Amino acid sequence: MGEDDLKSMKLKISDANYIDIFEIKKNLKGPFIGKNIYYEEKVDSTNTLARELSVKGVKNGSVVISDYQEKGRGRNGKVWTSPCGCNIYMSIILKPKFSPEVAQGMTILAAVSVADAIVEVTSLKPQIKWPNDILIDSKKVSGILTEMSTQNMIIEHIIVGIGMNVNLEEKDIEDGIKDIATSLLIESKKINGSSILINRNKLIISILNKFDKYYEMFLSTGLSSVLQYYQKYFGMIGKEIEINIKDRRVKGQVVGIDSKGALLLKTGENELEKVVSGEIYL
Repeated sequence: MGEDDLKSMKLKISDANYIDIFEIKKNLKGPFIGKNIYYEEKVDSTNTLARELSVKGVKNGSVVISDYQEKGRGRNGKVWTSPCGCNIYMSIILKPKFSPEVAQGMTILAAVSVADAIVEVTSLKPQIKWPNDILIDSKKVSGILTEMSTQNMIIEHIIVGIGMNVNLEEKDIEDGIKDIATSLLIESKKINGSSILINRNKLIISILNKFDKYYEMFLSTGLSSVLQYYQKYFGMIGKEIEINIKDRRVKGQVVGIDSKGALLLKTGENELEKVVSGEIYL
């Protein structure tokens, strides 16, 4: 490999690791998601900043992106490990006119968008673990945290937070979660042995474009039209699971997703439970 090739490789690695807001905005194709992007190098969490910006009146479809989260959050108060310079942390601000009861569909939209983007940018095969995790080879690579504010049953805003382990090295994953967490780079190395960093800008662009497409689809024809795309990544059909639902744990077999995104669980001979939210144990 010559000197020019080495310089070219270093440039590609640098480009992959640098979040370029101008490049992202230039390549967005949808009508409104990401038309306004707010970038901070370091935040407590993008969802927290997105909520503050929403209260101040930023536009529907605005996006918050950061390179580093000090207090990244997951479902049920869990912490999202957030090293600097290698992952994706972003939140989409929505101010819709639909009713709060269908807002849980936004997690479905985000999950499909993330899975589609991984397929488009890498050679990996993601799966969706209901309700908000993206897995590769049974390990979590991305999580979604959707938060909503309402007043008098009218939605003030929905914040869709997306965290993704992109160029995280195996040595950087905490010992306690090595069996359940991974990154796109780690999984790419397993498949093709490549240690070239994955371009975060391309992933962000793809996620936002996909989300815009599915959101328009959702507004036009409802969640059922999006669920057909969700199903190709949904790898839980037929699996026996346990799930914490508020103060009880339920065992059953996953039989599908209903038209509003709730998990359908067969818990007995003729018993079917619809689960809107819960912590799953496979």
